[in-house]
Amino acid sequence: MKRVFAIKLEKQIVLTELKSYTYVFLGSLLLSIAYALLIIPHHIVPGGILGLSIVIKELTGFSVGWIALLINIPLLLWGTKVLGAKTGVKTLFSMVLVSFYIDLITSLTAGRVFINDVLMSSVFGGVIIGVAVAIVMNAGATTGGNDILVRILSTKIRLPYNQLILIVDGIVILLGTLAFADFTMAAYSIVAIVAISKTIEYFMKKSVQNKTILVFSDKNLLIQEEILLNRKNTDGILKLIHHDSNEKMILVTKNTKKLDVVKDIIYKIDPKAYITVLESNSLGTS
Repeated sequence: MKRVFAIKLEKQIVLTELKSYTYVFLGSLLLSIAYALLIIPHHIVPGGILGLSIVIKELTGFSVGWIALLINIPLLLWGTKVLGAKTGVKTLFSMVLVSFYIDLITSLTAGRVFINDVLMSSVFGGVIIGVAVAIVMNAGATTGGNDILVRILSTKIRLPYNQLILIVDGIVILLGTLAFADFTMAAYSIVAIVAISKTIEYFMKKSVQNKTILVFSDKNLLIQEEILLNRKNTDGILKLIHHDSNEKMILVTKNTKKLDVVKDIIYKIDPKAYITVLESNSLGTS
């Protein structure tokens, strides 16, 4: 029985990872399309490593994808301890895809401008990039670059994360303004950055919702102990309450991405456990 359950659990983990990598692929492809068709042709510099790569391309003539990869890989190696090995591998996968597809699409279109209105390109390009980044982040990865750099800087500089992002993006926009000798470009770049950040914020808030998990099992004490032992992977748990009957346990999680982890732990202890998941945004978290 345990062997059958172990095999099922292993298959579930593999399927979950395949699904995760599929989302990373789709998000990376969408990101590449937005940059190649809407951002790069207008010389918009929306901060980050890709924005810096656009500036360096103007100065050197090298492709944006190759420049981004050459900057991102050392940053990834440097920031592996910050990200963790699992996230690091997915991030590398995303980096390679983004660099490859940006150069491929740019080569196929020869840098052609598809939307003449620069403001519309900034807004729609920013929104699409924001959606793409949110997809990749929800899959347990990052698109690399700026995120890694800022995380590393936050360990050295005592400033809030958001302020460090603004500083890094501001420096990149300044370099872009000097490289392209175009102050109007700076304004459009800021528009793109705002569109990106607001879109990411919207989708990330939507993906983080409280859930109540009702667990019916006669092994709830063992399940509770296992969850506490795995607190690193279940840090979304806000409440863990036992009833006197010891037959029902209530868990409240603030992150839907933690549900599969919690379910795996429960079924590992008791394959016969019955689980019900309910929306619980109105519940307190104290």
